[in-house]
Amino acid sequence: MKIIKNIILLSLVIFSTYFFAEYFVKGYYFFYPTSGVGSIASVDFTPLIVLPLEYIFFVMFLFTAFGDSKKYWWIGFLLIPAIVFELYFDLEHIYIPIAIGLIGWVIGFMIPKILAKFEVISN
Repeated sequence: MKIIKNIILLSLVIFSTYFFAEYFVKGYYFFYPTSGVGSIASVDFTPLIVLPLEYIFFVMFLFTAFGDSKKYWWIGFLLIPAIVFELYFDLEHIYIPIAIGLIGWVIGFMIPKILAKFEVISN
């Protein structure tokens, strides 16, 4: 049953990465206000750069908040492709995915604590 829960979390990660792509690209442009990051012949590759960052955030957030006892094994396994992508294409800015992963982890770490406090209040 735990594997089904993790597969559902992975599906939520993929869906969230696709659904929130537009907002992450706008946020990326806010922090890096350049026109056409990595553009060749007026083709903007920013969404391609932002997708692994989103994926890192949502994997860290959802698996930390709702994962089972082996959640860090799943996180480590699922982040391998994103880490390889970041190391190969954007090693110069490796601090960005690390910071985004830490933000996702902190938010995911705090969610169960907040939910536990609300359960105590309602009892």
